[in-house]
Amino acid sequence: MIHRRSFIRRAAAALAVLAAVPTAAAGELKESLSIESPSLGREMTYSIFLPDPAPGPLPVLYLLHGLGGHERDWQVLGKIEETASRLIREAAIPPMAIVMPDGANSWYVNSPAHGRYEDAILNDLIPMVEQKHRVGGDRSRRGIAGLSMGGYGAFRLAFRNPGTFSMTAGLSAAIFPDLKKPGDVSNQQIGFFKGAFGEPFDVAAFNRQNFFSDIPSLKAASTRPAIWITVGDDDGFRLYEGNIALYLALKQAGIPVEFRMTDGNHTWRLWRSEIESVLRFYGRILRARAE
Repeated sequence: MIHRRSFIRRAAAALAVLAAVPTAAAGELKESLSIESPSLGREMTYSIFLPDPAPGPLPVLYLLHGLGGHERDWQVLGKIEETASRLIREAAIPPMAIVMPDGANSWYVNSPAHGRYEDAILNDLIPMVEQKHRVGGDRSRRGIAGLSMGGYGAFRLAFRNPGTFSMTAGLSAAIFPDLKKPGDVSNQQIGFFKGAFGEPFDVAAFNRQNFFSDIPSLKAASTRPAIWITVGDDDGFRLYEGNIALYLALKQAGIPVEFRMTDGNHTWRLWRSEIESVLRFYGRILRARAE
């Protein structure tokens, strides 16, 4: 009994010590903050995840929502705070901020229908948020990713601004090679464009905004982002076709790219799972460049 009591006392003391040690950084989510956007002529809202405590300057990931979404989608439906906090606690990724802007149904381009969202992100959101929250600061600590419409936006912004982002990723990105006629996309998809490429839909306007023609300049750039493409094999909009076309175009240009086709449809179940792979990919890039 003496030995047993001694063991119990030692175990209790050890548990008390563990309880007194603070847990590794989790995080804090600040939702629906706003900045004044001169490009839009109005406020632009965003949510931001910050590790707790937040050593600065932190690397940052800009995470874009899909059609019909807003700045809270990745938290409410994507559980991003839970996933990022767990990966940081496990030291699977370095502490990083995640900024989720409200891009409306803009497709993240400048258009008469929705406003100058490309300019708002590049010229307003990024500099203001990075100064206010002490995150990012240069391309080595800045990535951009998104789902569906947001994947289109992430690739387009990164390909056209290779000196701005060190990583880009698309989850079930809404990708279409340049078009020859409106019939090259379905009437349903034209409806999903919400006038961002002209009303009525303008093939020439779409091709001007599209990013396949940016691949040669991306190849020639002195710096370019690491690229991650992931899409479900059962995507109900058949977006695997455009994602495969982008993968092949990048490979043919000799641009490094990671491609994953996973089991799933165009759903949050897939994106909640795949965002972990994106975060780990970005984490590896950040650590490699730090070393």
